[in-house]
Amino acid sequence: MKKYHIFLLAFMLLALTGCSATEAIRDTGVFSREKVLPKKEIELVALGDSLTVGVGDEKDAGGYVGRLAKEMPEKMDGVEKVNITQTAKKGRRSDQLLTQLKSGEINDALKKADIITMTIGGNDLMKILRENFTTLERQHFDTERPNYEKRYIEIFKLIRAQNQTAPIIAVGVYNPLTVYAEDTSEFEKILDEWNQDMKNIVEKDAYAIFVPTVDLFHTNKAEVYSDDYFHPNAKGYTNMKNRIFETLDTVSVYKKSNGRMKMKGETVNE
Repeated sequence: MKKYHIFLLAFMLLALTGCSATEAIRDTGVFSREKVLPKKEIELVALGDSLTVGVGDEKDAGGYVGRLAKEMPEKMDGVEKVNITQTAKKGRRSDQLLTQLKSGEINDALKKADIITMTIGGNDLMKILRENFTTLERQHFDTERPNYEKRYIEIFKLIRAQNQTAPIIAVGVYNPLTVYAEDTSEFEKILDEWNQDMKNIVEKDAYAIFVPTVDLFHTNKAEVYSDDYFHPNAKGYTNMKNRIFETLDTVSVYKKSNGRMKMKGETVNE
């Protein structure tokens, strides 16, 4: 039988079974159709310290969390609206976040979360500075570093005990001391090590994303600090929000969210 007879019979069979020629070609992998995600309300749970609260935001726009939630429907497919559950607290350290997670008070929120954001670690570093201010040495940070790493690992374990697949956007720490001194190179080395520890932990989680911020707050030449010269101002939080979206553009949000959402224009290969 000639080849064109074979193709003719094949298309007749497809017509009888209700399958179009376009679908047949698509299913064979000749080309793929853009995946359309149904729009839905997204639950965002915000964890951590004052940066997640939005302290210093003179525009009262919710810091990076509020700005992120506002723009997600515009920048992401599968998102119609974002509902925020704000659980962060000013001054919170990693040990206090662990206490909150172990208490079970936010278990229900974590179970329902479609996405989780977290800032933690800045107050751990500030505690070391305050307690050893007059005799501060690198050893003080080196001694506490493995303890912080263990707490950070446990934080992830406790979150995943409640929700195994919601993407965790874990934001790194920055150096506010650059506002006061030109040479803070030793402290910056310490920050790099702590950030790298966090990044290593985050990258072991298939659904987590680490977002660096050190360069966003190096000195205040760009006017990114609030009046306390510690927390970001509205511009600083906008930069954080932009950095999060920039980072999301470098990964497959569709995979990181287990198919919940994706960046607009993102190619989905399944």
